Amino acid sequence: MDFRELTEADLQTPELRALLWLAVEVDDAQLTRIIEEHLPRLTTVGAVDGGSVVGFVAYDKQASPLTIEYIATVPTRRGTGLGESLVRKVQEAHPGSDIFAETDDDAIGFYRRIGFVHRSAPRDPRWPDRPRYACTLSPGTA
Repeated sequence: MDFRELTEADLQTPELRALLWLAVEVDDAQLTRIIEEHLPRLTTVGAVDGGSVVGFVAYDKQASPLTIEYIATVPTRRGTGLGESLVRKVQEAHPGSDIFAETDDDAIGFYRRIGFVHRSAPRDPRWPDRPRYACTLSPGTA
């Protein structure tokens, strides 16, 4: 498996689109908007296996702290450490930087397992019935 920054062409693949849907669960028009307008402004690192993107993390390296906007792996790779490997790639690229992410109940366990500390966050108007968590990973956390 290869970890590399994804290209514009990678961002247009059906595999990336399916992964992005797993991360945000929005309709097709919103996925297109994210792919065309939001992802190009982020650093997007993918896990590529056999020519297919099987996981990715997209983060804002200009934010302080660095902010993970999207992360997902194909369902068959969940529980294999791939998501953690993607976060570690962000850490390796930006040693000494805190990493921030927001999530809800569906992924808080993942963030806890890899060393993020969390606190309650304001509810997201898109999902007003879901508790939200602000998660931070500090340098040196392994």
